[in-house]
Amino acid sequence: MNPSTRSGVFGRMVLPFALVPPVMIPLAMRDHAAIYRLDPAATNWEWVALLVFLAELASVTVVAGMLRLTTPADALRPTRARALTIAARAAAPLWASAVVLAVPSLGALIVAHLLAHAVALRRLYRDIREELRLDNDIQALHITYMAYSVAAILWAPVFVLIFVSLS
Repeated sequence: MNPSTRSGVFGRMVLPFALVPPVMIPLAMRDHAAIYRLDPAATNWEWVALLVFLAELASVTVVAGMLRLTTPADALRPTRARALTIAARAAAPLWASAVVLAVPSLGALIVAHLLAHAVALRRLYRDIREELRLDNDIQALHITYMAYSVAAILWAPVFVLIFVSLS
């Protein structure tokens, strides 16, 4: 797989790292669900993991599309593969934060996930400034928040579905 193509980026960056949370969810629910105040038998955690995996794939694709869509006319528009690379690099801290599910601590999970969001936003901002060669900080921040907010909006119904299925 050529890393400069969309399928290469998906195969080398997105798929391997996006599998971390779906693998960790059933393991955490099997080993220490009580820490998260959940009943491990109440929900089919494999289906929740699959839903999270599909949402991850969709959100990386949507963020890449938003990067191309919100690029100013006077800036260098990234290729589809490069936009996908930027989106995957921004998502990597969020995928990695799922490893904390191995630690039986709700506080550690919350802190790790909040830190992952901060690192993801910072990585996205820096990649946008570098790739689009933007000198204007406000423009770079605007593109960053537009792309990131679309992913956040995508995740809202996923969380609603998960929490509704838990109750």
